[in-house]
Amino acid sequence: MKFSKHRLQIGLPETDSDFNLEGLTSNVEIARDKYGIPHVSARDVKDVFFGQGFVTAQDRLWHMDYDRMRAYGRWSEYAGEPGLANDLFVRPLQIYSSVIRDYSELDQMTVEMLDAYASGVNAFIQSARNLPIEYELIDSEPQEWAPWDCLAVYKIRHVMMGGFEPKLTRARLVNEIGSEKTSQLYKGYQPSHLLVVPPGQIYSGPYAKGKSIFKQMSEHISGLTEPDSGSNSWALDGTRTKSGLPLIGGDPHRGLDVPNVYYQNHLACDEFDVIGMSFPGSPGFPHFGHNRNVAWCVTHAMSDYQDLYIEKFNLNDTSQYEYEGKWLTAQIIPDTIKVRESHDRSIELVSTIHGPIISGKPADGKAIAIKYTALEPDNKNAESIRSMLSVENVDQMDACMKDWVDPCNNFVFADVQGSIRYLNRGKIPIRPEQNVWLPVPGWRSEGEWDGYLKHEDLPRIVNPKEGFIVTANQKIVDENYPHLLSLDYAPGYRAQVIHDLVKDLKNAELQDMTDIHAACRSIPAEVYCSLLKNIDSPSKKFEEVKNLLIDWDGSMDKEYIEPTIYSAMRIKLNKKLVEHNLGDIAESAVNAAGTGTGIPGLMRQLEALFVAHAKDNNIELLPDGLEWSSLIKESLVDGIQWLTEWIGEDMQCWKWGNVHKTDPTHTLSDTFPDISDLFNPPSIGLSGDGDTPHAGFFGPATPFNIMSTSVARYVFDLSNWEKCHWIVPFGASGHPGSKHYYDQMEMWSQSKLIPMFYDWQVIRDNSISFQVLKPLNKGDK
Repeated sequence: MKFSKHRLQIGLPETDSDFNLEGLTSNVEIARDKYGIPHVSARDVKDVFFGQGFVTAQDRLWHMDYDRMRAYGRWSEYAGEPGLANDLFVRPLQIYSSVIRDYSELDQMTVEMLDAYASGVNAFIQSARNLPIEYELIDSEPQEWAPWDCLAVYKIRHVMMGGFEPKLTRARLVNEIGSEKTSQLYKGYQPSHLLVVPPGQIYSGPYAKGKSIFKQMSEHISGLTEPDSGSNSWALDGTRTKSGLPLIGGDPHRGLDVPNVYYQNHLACDEFDVIGMSFPGSPGFPHFGHNRNVAWCVTHAMSDYQDLYIEKFNLNDTSQYEYEGKWLTAQIIPDTIKVRESHDRSIELVSTIHGPIISGKPADGKAIAIKYTALEPDNKNAESIRSMLSVENVDQMDACMKDWVDPCNNFVFADVQGSIRYLNRGKIPIRPEQNVWLPVPGWRSEGEWDGYLKHEDLPRIVNPKEGFIVTANQKIVDENYPHLLSLDYAPGYRAQVIHDLVKDLKNAELQDMTDIHAACRSIPAEVYCSLLKNIDSPSKKFEEVKNLLIDWDGSMDKEYIEPTIYSAMRIKLNKKLVEHNLGDIAESAVNAAGTGTGIPGLMRQLEALFVAHAKDNNIELLPDGLEWSSLIKESLVDGIQWLTEWIGEDMQCWKWGNVHKTDPTHTLSDTFPDISDLFNPPSIGLSGDGDTPHAGFFGPATPFNIMSTSVARYVFDLSNWEKCHWIVPFGASGHPGSKHYYDQMEMWSQSKLIPMFYDWQVIRDNSISFQVLKPLNKGDK
């Protein structure tokens, strides 16, 4: 199938024509600024949510439908065989039945929000002259949008964030290399790295003590097999800003979706006036935004709220599983996954008292069930999303997070009265420590949940004396906190760099915040390169390269060649250490890194442990007879050879931005590779890596292709909303033929921001299109 750029433009929505539509009680005005970002205003609150649904469908209908089909395990119906892996994992979670139940339990105000949003989406589908070009590719049309679909697309965006994958990884390690070696490698969060609470405090230890749990659980996990996200945020109070009122900045890190995961938009009605970023297909602004009085943002808290249970099934009657010496009957529902241009797959949806089976099957005798807060009853997350829009201060914002479920976030917020606050929001179960480490026996009651942490007991920071808050996925609290929140935090490198930049700020303005966005100092690079000073050079080339790294400041700048050399050296170094310590599973661990949160989490832990050992000259994990100096030397020699063979002798061609590049891929590019050149935004070189605030994580299996990076950046200025700025990697539109498909990309790659227009007169002055949605009068057609 062939498409031209002209053909792509045929499916663009009409953004300057008025429409008469059913479901409205008053006019909805839509102004789009010069970046194509919609600003929606109406008197009535239901009408403004209708407008949000309508404009989101205008720009992102395919994106919304993509997430809906993924959430329900039906992506193969559109994508064919490339979508099957998603469906085989997601369909057993039974998200559809969970969102139907959730919707039925919500309060009236939230139901009205979801209903109005869905009506707006459907109004666009029914009124559009042309649908997005993707539907022509797959020869299909979108189904009607249901209110509970909003809940489903929100869930699918967070299902991999709750901590179940690292438990499978640790289980595999125990099986493959034993509990003793696993406990030696898996130390948890590193002492000397920063905590979130309180600001600036260093974690003093101890290391996580998993040895006894690994040994105790090893018999239960025998035979089990395995079926990356991050972010930064910081807040300054008025003592550190020029205006005397707070500044908030940050950026979420995820895979680089096409279209972009977040959608910039603005809603105003008599009740509230909110601008921020939404998930296409779901109303409100759950993660980033501000209203007239409060601004908010999140990072991933890395909390653990997904437990795995090993279920024993009766081989004589596989509908039964054991629990406390009795046989219980599993819920088993036959189902079919339809696959575009292929044969259907018959599956069974199996659930126990703990939750859906996600790995293994009853006929095997053992299988794994997942218990996940977002799939449990009494999920009122959407009520928090609705109520947060009209809060007037940080106290009200804190209170309306009481029913927040998923994901668990580092929630940072501030108000125009000058307060700044941190809350570890979300529903965290109370259960035995062993549940956080590994899959636990489902046939015994010892691993059951005993309620959830109370909202008032969640970690908090209120107007800290330090005048700032920093979160970057680091460990939240020390060992004195009475509950184990998680084991799997990111190393504290990004947090440390941000902390070092904010602690000396006194009159901060926008530029100071964007400088932090752009910060690409690598602490591991400083550690490793310092070890080169006393190493003999085996060749002239080695001496030249060694001196470059010794004199380098550790900045992973895309214009420098040193980051490329350091990264090549570190890849070779890590490979040697992983092979020595993981043995037969080393290759699969390296190849899987970057494909999820389990193996990548393990690799992050190992790499942080290697850095700590190198800094302290601890040779415990080195091959026999090797010192750090000799291992660094070998790794640099190997790295130089690799770069020379790959890129060539001319080191000026080794610039970091030439190799450290994005690879943005449209959702249908794997299914229709012939259209990828038209549908995929250009690849672009970036500064940073996985250890720097300016993020550009890559996996060792595919160096140096960027797998996770900043998917939005923002600065909220509480002194003047017109001074707020933001950016996304691509653009507001999800249409490949739109001029707003990736019009923000070049600025994003340079760490620049664009204005976040909030005042309605400023919006009108900067608008490129304007349309009105009007109520359908009697007699109109």
